[in-house]
Amino acid sequence: MPPRGREARWLCSAAGDLLGAMEQPSTWNRFYTHRERTGATGHFEWFFGYEAVAELLLPLLGGPGAARVLDVGCGTSALGLGLYRDCPHPVHVCCLDAAPAALVALRRLLRAAPPPRHPKSCIRLHLGDATDLAGGGFAPASLRLVLDKGTCDVLLRCPVGPGRAGQLVAECLWALQPGGQLLQFSDEDPDARVPFLEQAGAARVSVQELGVPGGVPYYVYTIKKPM
Repeated sequence: MPPRGREARWLCSAAGDLLGAMEQPSTWNRFYTHRERTGATGHFEWFFGYEAVAELLLPLLGGPGAARVLDVGCGTSALGLGLYRDCPHPVHVCCLDAAPAALVALRRLLRAAPPPRHPKSCIRLHLGDATDLAGGGFAPASLRLVLDKGTCDVLLRCPVGPGRAGQLVAECLWALQPGGQLLQFSDEDPDARVPFLEQAGAARVSVQELGVPGGVPYYVYTIKKPM
């Protein structure tokens, strides 16, 4: 379920409908440009905000060396910035989006953010296609954690169907190091999402219900890459 309110209604109108052009960078460019023109300069969250999952994510970032994290289809979510700011261990966060206007807005929010908790943490904003991480300069087996909050949902609900969504999952698994994890946050029922993920190459999928932020049940689907 997408966010509610005036911004959500504008976004649906810009896309034509929820099953239409949500996967097109041009839709999001128009959306974030519209937000800036109307003075809406804060984070825009799909489903829920960073605070709803911070306690789940931060414990995953400990261990030897700096944890490398990728947030695919980041938009202007606070997810990546929150981990960069709050993680007590060194973390290298990459926020990836295909819409330049989203990254311009996110960079502005980053400049206003407090420094990271760990001095060796870093963050970068990367323009690129989450369904082609190899073509975007990412290395295989290089990431400890990949986060997907709504990006796969958009691809599954657009005309290109599950094919491109399956490609997204495959690229995320390709970029994960052994033992690394892909976390998908979604409102889609496990009866539908788990078979899709298994067909897309996930050997094993675990599911956890996150509760009902805003009255909607959400789930986190976790895929751990075999060692």
